[in-house]
Amino acid sequence: MVEKKFVYSIVTPGTRAYSDYLSLRHTVFCEELKRIPSINRFFSDVPLECDAYDAHSVHVLCRSLETGAAVGCSRLILPNNKGLSITSRYPMSHQITVSSSQIGEIGRLAISKELRRNRGELSSAGLHQRPSQRPHPASATEKQDGPYVAMGLYNEIFKLANKHGITHCYAAMEPSLARLLTRIGFPFQIAGPLNHAVQPPRQPYFLEAHVVKSVLANRDTYPSHFRPRVSRNESVLACQ
Repeated sequence: MVEKKFVYSIVTPGTRAYSDYLSLRHTVFCEELKRIPSINRFFSDVPLECDAYDAHSVHVLCRSLETGAAVGCSRLILPNNKGLSITSRYPMSHQITVSSSQIGEIGRLAISKELRRNRGELSSAGLHQRPSQRPHPASATEKQDGPYVAMGLYNEIFKLANKHGITHCYAAMEPSLARLLTRIGFPFQIAGPLNHAVQPPRQPYFLEAHVVKSVLANRDTYPSHFRPRVSRNESVLACQ
């Protein structure tokens, strides 16, 4: 099965693994997607991305078993006095009718470029290199590993949600990503209108933890040849 190619772990502040986690966030959100400005925080000259909600979150990192490289990450913001990031940035047309102590937020979900890029895509740096020096395009298998890594991250996030008594989770993402996650077993529901004030426009969603339990219970039954179809517009697996 594809997920055996990856290992997931909870990372804590002050560890090298946590720095690798923040570095991957910086690479995806600040450098590649340019959705978040860099705050010029570094670890051994490596730029990191972090915010005030990290102190109220639990963090998951995915590594390649073959190379040890960080290839995916996400966080779960726990109920806290500061509140959730999404409720301060997105209007909500659907209110979750449970205690705020049971609501969390999934965010900073990111998959490395090697697992989400379109075949033939080259980095801006690579365009100025000779063909022999340019990075090889991602193979079809690598490209399709992205949804599996996302599935694994959601697996770990909802284990943590259950551990902390969270029954519902918010997330802000592009509708194309919500459609992809629904296809691989995580049926997010719309919580509010599309927000055009952020680029690219994103929408708030919510997901009930009990719906996910059956997905997680059956995820090991997927045949090894199962490949979720990923369109060009859905190849960027990232949500803030």
